[in-house]
Amino acid sequence: MSRIVNALLLPLLCAAAFAQHEIQTGPAAPESGAALFRRHCRSCHGRGGEGGRAPSLTGRLHAGDTDADMARVISGGLPGTDMLAYSARLGDEKIGRIVAYLRSVKREEPSMAGDAARGETVFWGKGACASCHAVGARGNRLGPDLTSIGRQRSAGFLRESLVKPDADIVQGYQAAKVVTADGQTIRGIERAFSEFSVVLQDFSGKVHSFNRVSLKSAERENGSLMPTYEKALTAAELDDVLKYLASLGRSN
Repeated sequence: MSRIVNALLLPLLCAAAFAQHEIQTGPAAPESGAALFRRHCRSCHGRGGEGGRAPSLTGRLHAGDTDADMARVISGGLPGTDMLAYSARLGDEKIGRIVAYLRSVKREEPSMAGDAARGETVFWGKGACASCHAVGARGNRLGPDLTSIGRQRSAGFLRESLVKPDADIVQGYQAAKVVTADGQTIRGIERAFSEFSVVLQDFSGKVHSFNRVSLKSAERENGSLMPTYEKALTAAELDDVLKYLASLGRSN
């Protein structure tokens, strides 16, 4: 009798499992993928993939635009960027749902004003950006390397960094200030900060190390060492520099 029951139940169980699989990978996949995206991806890519700290996912994806490309990037990450590997954390099935969601997002490459060639001239000239930043072998490395910034950050994030640099301080570039016993004030990037010592790198790139008992004061600063270009550059120059930065690290 049990064999007969099992024979009758087995097709029903298989059908139920197949139906559940269809729910996860068929029409409902984008919806469930949206929840996963908001949980794991929105902090960098924006609520709907419009971009933020990380690039927009609503236009052409420069790491590859096929389902396999998207799954590969989510699974293994992108070396040289903040994009981490999610294979162990999510697994293939959940990554597949996120890919399905990304496929459902409106995919239009946002247009940008400005001219990259003019922006490059402003970057290396009037903007004096190379005093802190490097692109390839040129410039200095006091601030973040910008060689591939165009594929690491969205255009909106880059614009905010130019006009409101205090809005988001890049990890590892916390500003600090010390006042020495003789009254000298030194500002720079915090390299070490404890109750016993302070190490900071000034704008020339020189590294200073202090014993805290020898200082009048030592404090972390809330603001960015990056100056605002909101008034230092014209609106057209800002558009040009933004277009140049957005082009860096892209294949075309």
